[in-house]
Amino acid sequence: MSSLNAKNRLVKPFIANSKIIFTLPLGGKIRRGSVILSGSVTISGGTTNGTVNGEGGPTNLVSRILVTATPAGGSRYPGGKIVDIDPRSLIRYATTQRNGKVFTDMNGATLGNGAAGTYPVYLPIPIYFADAVQRNSLATALNTDPGTYASVQVEVDTQDLPGCFTGTDRTASGYPNLTVQWVDERVAVDGDTAVLYQESHPLLIAATNKRLLDEAMPQDGAFMSWQILAQQSAQNTLADTLLNRVVTSGPTLEYDKYANDIREADFADEWYDQSITAAGMFFIDWTDGVVTANNVPAGTLQTYLDVNNVSGANLDSLLISTRRIFQPTPASSK
Repeated sequence: MSSLNAKNRLVKPFIANSKIIFTLPLGGKIRRGSVILSGSVTISGGTTNGTVNGEGGPTNLVSRILVTATPAGGSRYPGGKIVDIDPRSLIRYATTQRNGKVFTDMNGATLGNGAAGTYPVYLPIPIYFADAVQRNSLATALNTDPGTYASVQVEVDTQDLPGCFTGTDRTASGYPNLTVQWVDERVAVDGDTAVLYQESHPLLIAATNKRLLDEAMPQDGAFMSWQILAQQSAQNTLADTLLNRVVTSGPTLEYDKYANDIREADFADEWYDQSITAAGMFFIDWTDGVVTANNVPAGTLQTYLDVNNVSGANLDSLLISTRRIFQPTPASSK
């Protein structure tokens, strides 16, 4: 294998409301992989476009992406679901890797916001294993070298138009021209990498609460970053009306910032560009660019979230995604 190995490796037809599985070839350290929807979507029938839900179409034709790594016999690397995350979280995290810019479909397609018609689609949903802006850029690349993992599988969970537009009565004609593809970039480099786990979970807001606890926050590994997306109403519209303050503390961390403090730091540190609409988007980096030295043990933290409830009980939510690292077991000196 050459030093750089970048390929569009696998393709399958898109099938709504299904699980599409890719078994990845092994070898090399994967810096970034992408699930890509490519082709066209035809919407027909009905009379009602519906209301855009979250990212709308075509992003919401994917509901979740999972990557499962099964360790090889005798491997020093942990496995399991190393990625278990929704596409909105991945796309919004990608903002921090793309000079602070947000983009979804490369053609700017929105599936006509639900209107009848045929729409070209090229939607990359990137999974960053090695952060493009970190100083040790391969520190968390996915190591698929011999002896680490017996298999690595990508599962793409799909859905249909109602996942994109609530209240629509239109249909898509079987998606005959839409494919799901896997593209990744790898390098051949010796040595270990830390194992990166990426997950997301919603935290429903039942009522205004100055000390809301997140019982679903992971308790193992060490946090590299948190991303909090504040989602208002049944349409999951990103909004600045929900999150007021984040307070978290542990043996190595004291953090207490209001929403505007977090946003200012996101602009100052160039995670976001001020030209974008960053409503409802809050990114907290725990590493300061040094992945292996600066991270926060997950099980040591006590966190409170100060939130408003605008739309009614459990209609608003925080979509929280985390990136955690685990070190492989040290190699035996024998």
